[in-house]
Amino acid sequence: MFYELVQLAVGNLGRARTRLLMTAGGVVVGTSAVILLIALTIGLQEAAEAGIGSSGALTQIDVYPMWSETGGATPQLNDEAVRAFWQIPGVRAVIPRVRLQSGELRTGDYVGYGEILGIDPRLLPYLGLQAQVGELSLQPGQAIAGMNISQNFYDPTNDEGWVPVPVDLMEDPIELRLFNWNTGATRDIDLDIVAVVAETGSFNDYIIHMPIDDVRRWNEWISGQKYDPETATYDQVSVYATNRETVGDVSEAIRELGYGTSGMGDYLNSLNNFFVTMRIMLGAIGGVALLVAAFGVANTMMMAILERTREIGIMKAIGATNEAILTLFLLESGLVGLAGGAVGVLLSKILQNLVNSAIENMPQGEGGIYFLPFNPSQIGSNLMVIPPELIVFALVLATGVGVAAGLYPAWRAAQLPPVLALKYD
Repeated sequence: MFYELVQLAVGNLGRARTRLLMTAGGVVVGTSAVILLIALTIGLQEAAEAGIGSSGALTQIDVYPMWSETGGATPQLNDEAVRAFWQIPGVRAVIPRVRLQSGELRTGDYVGYGEILGIDPRLLPYLGLQAQVGELSLQPGQAIAGMNISQNFYDPTNDEGWVPVPVDLMEDPIELRLFNWNTGATRDIDLDIVAVVAETGSFNDYIIHMPIDDVRRWNEWISGQKYDPETATYDQVSVYATNRETVGDVSEAIRELGYGTSGMGDYLNSLNNFFVTMRIMLGAIGGVALLVAAFGVANTMMMAILERTREIGIMKAIGATNEAILTLFLLESGLVGLAGGAVGVLLSKILQNLVNSAIENMPQGEGGIYFLPFNPSQIGSNLMVIPPELIVFALVLATGVGVAAGLYPAWRAAQLPPVLALKYD
């Protein structure tokens, strides 16, 4: 029965092709508007995510103590806190660090700077670093430098001020000069840099990692205070979640323990929420065109009922039920929406390719196209991205709009009394 109604609905639409094209045209415009506006937000979101950094940076959560407004005791970043962080579900690694309290880098007549952090060598693989030169391993007395450290040297005797002097960290002899806070004495230590880290796009590019025991020993000399495991705290603690999806839950669990959190993962979540809001707003703007198209579908179906009133009467006279009539007209309006949606999807794909090709072929400056806030090469010049699920959503939406627009006309057709319908001329 349903198959016969579908055949009849398709035949009825074919009887008025011009009207069908004009009615479906509104659905085409509305569907294309929804798809392209949402595709634009997806492309912008991917561009923003591409500029954030590596996937490791997105799962990193930096933990810091929260200062109490009432002056009460606050949780400290100590061994007890580190053990508590390891127990949180979704945590892949907890990496505590100790900062060298004072020191500068020297090579020949040049002076350089870089933050020196002590780390447990066993935790080094969890950082996800790649060696540009050398081998990533930490033995006592060794160090691993971020790639930008080599650009932080300068000649202090240069009258022009600070002018970067690139050095070869693996070949040039590097010394670490320490300063004693109490006596003002200095101490020079030969720095054995065994590797330079490949660019990460994060603060690791500006850091020298060393064994944590070495840094603690040098801090004792700098400050004159003996290291006490019972009261010692860490300067930095980074918690790494297993994946991006668990970052929010892990951050919340850390905050419940009384600590503050920050990181690219939290920033990405806020960014995603912004784009979701933008997607809804722009999608709603495109939906206005679909709403206008819905009135066109409803108007067309009402005219079809007036033109086929006698036909409806004959169908009822030979046994067609109200449900069959209702289904027939709903099928017709739904097919109008589906046809308009399908053409709208095709038109959107064509426009997407045209826009992306135009963006790719536009003259570019050093940072990309002048009027865009990002370099399109970060996302393969895909300013508009239409995923498969968006196509399915658009087709379902267009069909649903057609069916909704045909509800009242279909109900009117189903309620026509057979005798009056047959008398209609």
